[in-house]
Amino acid sequence: MQWFTVARELRLLHVTTSPSLRLAALEHIAAAEHHGDNHAPFFVLETPQTEDDDGWTGRSEEVRADWEELRTLLAMDNPGIVLSGMGAALRGQVALARFGVDVSEALRRLKQPLEGLVLVLAPVWVRESRQWAQDIQLLLARPELARVRWIVVEADGPHLAPLVQSLGTQADSVDVRVNDTAVAKNMTQILAAMATVPTVATGFQAVGAAGPRVAPPPRHNDRQPVDRSAQKGPLPPDPSPAPMGDAASSRGNIGGGSGKEPLSMGVPTALMDKDFQKALRLKVFGAAHALREGRTTDAVREQTEARDLCVAAGLIREACTLDVALGGYVMQAGQPQRALQLFREAGTHATNHGLPDVAVQAQLAQGATLLTLQRTDDAAIAYAEAGRLGLEGASPVLAIEGFRMAGQLLAANGRLQEATFAWRRALETAEKASPEEKRSSTAPEAARQLAALCRKHGLKAQAESLERRTG
Repeated sequence: MQWFTVARELRLLHVTTSPSLRLAALEHIAAAEHHGDNHAPFFVLETPQTEDDDGWTGRSEEVRADWEELRTLLAMDNPGIVLSGMGAALRGQVALARFGVDVSEALRRLKQPLEGLVLVLAPVWVRESRQWAQDIQLLLARPELARVRWIVVEADGPHLAPLVQSLGTQADSVDVRVNDTAVAKNMTQILAAMATVPTVATGFQAVGAAGPRVAPPPRHNDRQPVDRSAQKGPLPPDPSPAPMGDAASSRGNIGGGSGKEPLSMGVPTALMDKDFQKALRLKVFGAAHALREGRTTDAVREQTEARDLCVAAGLIREACTLDVALGGYVMQAGQPQRALQLFREAGTHATNHGLPDVAVQAQLAQGATLLTLQRTDDAAIAYAEAGRLGLEGASPVLAIEGFRMAGQLLAANGRLQEATFAWRRALETAEKASPEEKRSSTAPEAARQLAALCRKHGLKAQAESLERRTG
């Protein structure tokens, strides 16, 4: 990014990354806006491209929203730089042409020391590679956009590779994809090392690093291993719902209230047992490795066994958490109905055992699964319930996401009044959250979505007020 910032002859930087690294790549790119030699605002545009929608209308809206955000930030931090607002959005034009007009207008309204724009096109996915490349080529050729430099981030394939090659010295490319073959080989070696390491190994040796091959002499205060054969299968019957915030129940009462007590500092006995730690670690890591290799049946089996280990040891919190992950593995195995049932059971158990943070995760997973099943009305209800659970369980970040997704689905179904209510719940939750929680939440996206709805209905003042909250 430092080279792109100073090498002004580069019009296009093409970044190919993996889905797991997409967010990190975008954060790294966005940070380059603060480089000492850069005088161009960065706008990050994430609207996807599909078979039915090229996405340029959405990107036009993103440009306008980012422009208003830039004006707001400058007014607060650099009052000497005053940028005028953009005019009303044009109607009736081809979406790509309208996007070009909006970007051109933004360029005309820039004032010194700002010079040009850097547009980061980072569609969540691209479904029509040829059309996507043609659109980018047309934008690069427009003389009124000569002061725009482009960064295209693709996480689902190097769609622009031929275009980059044709541009010669005007373009450059970066490949930051994960090497899946190397990762799989490394993980196989780690699992093999973990399986053969002495039970008493600690630190990095316990997770596959080098260390002594023999166990140290026994100590007088060594604890007996936990009997993990006592119970297998689903979680034990739920107790009466524990009050929210109860410290003992939120750790998971050992043995479901069977009389076993946690050690000092609230650490359950099982988690201090080396044999148990090793067995659980191998199951959890093995399940994740199997899933990455596409062995979904093995992944589900290993994760189920990991869950059963926690059930047998009375680790209710850990068992519920692993059940949520198990549902995700079952989804990857192509069984959404079974996954939905697992998420529901995990949520019920978590609620009844006083684990609201796990319950809201299970509820969000239900919403995503229902969306996969194309049950959008049910998904909206599930997400709204996740918002409520997040509020009750003091998980504002998850509550905001639940309300935001509910609003998005309701708006897509034309239920605008209900969508507005859901988005406002998200913003009200953000107002009460800490600054750190606000930054890590999707509240700005909820504000942008609600602002777009206000603009659509001519509520300009309300829209501008909401857009000021996205900073």
